[in-house]
Amino acid sequence: MSTAAQSRPDPREWATRVVQWDPARNSIKRAAHLYARARGGALALGGRSPVVSNIYAASSPKAGSQWMKALFDHPVVRRHSRLFTLPQLDYQATLGRPFPAATFVPGIYLSYEEYLQIPATRPRRTIYMFRDPRDLVVSGYHSAVKTHRKVHLREVEEVRDRIRAMSFDDGLLYLIEDGAPRLREIETWVDVEDPDVAKFRLEDVSAEPRVVVARILRHCGISLSAEELDAVLMDVSRDALQAKDLAHRSDGESHYRVRRESFREVLKPEHLEAIETIVPGLVSRLGYPD
Repeated sequence: MSTAAQSRPDPREWATRVVQWDPARNSIKRAAHLYARARGGALALGGRSPVVSNIYAASSPKAGSQWMKALFDHPVVRRHSRLFTLPQLDYQATLGRPFPAATFVPGIYLSYEEYLQIPATRPRRTIYMFRDPRDLVVSGYHSAVKTHRKVHLREVEEVRDRIRAMSFDDGLLYLIEDGAPRLREIETWVDVEDPDVAKFRLEDVSAEPRVVVARILRHCGISLSAEELDAVLMDVSRDALQAKDLAHRSDGESHYRVRRESFREVLKPEHLEAIETIVPGLVSRLGYPD
């Protein structure tokens, strides 16, 4: 192979990068889904489909969904899985339809009952990531008022303006009550016993990344060498993802907060009581201390 050919980017790698571009219009994202469907069909016709044809990353927003996307979309992991990373869409609008073969599906924010409406027409694996609901609330507040880009949807921006006009405590309480459906979605996954589904806690990923990430990948039929795992862990560390996020932003604000406050620093009894009223016992059922 010539030096020039070696220096050209792999067109498959380029396509993957383009369709994950956050500001991409939904029309572009849907076109990528059509491409993935054609690709999956071609692999099946040629008898070259991966053993695990679909990997789903499920969670609540702010519970590591971007981290899971970075993990499974990492070139080393994709080389082993042979899956194309789908750009995220509103999956609730497409329930009942199978995803294309040979794809990784990020950002599934569904209840377990809704997840079961996704046809299982081929071997699949699902990772569900929990996070302490109390920290979800704090992270969600900061995302709502500061660290997420302007989304150009009037109703969303109106909610943001409303929260910004409130006191910090009132804004938190508003988000807890407004986010009740998401908290109830989390609850539906707690007692799930499904061989396709492996459940993890984001806090455990942070505490023991090497052990937990290896378990996550193993559930999906992916086995990395020690050297490959080291490289992947370095690239998907919080610092690395934050630096990458800042490099792609013009406003100087990262999706990842520089100072991460624990819920213990900001939540008051009325906030904790509101969470407990919506999902009684959820915190303890997930194994988090009081």
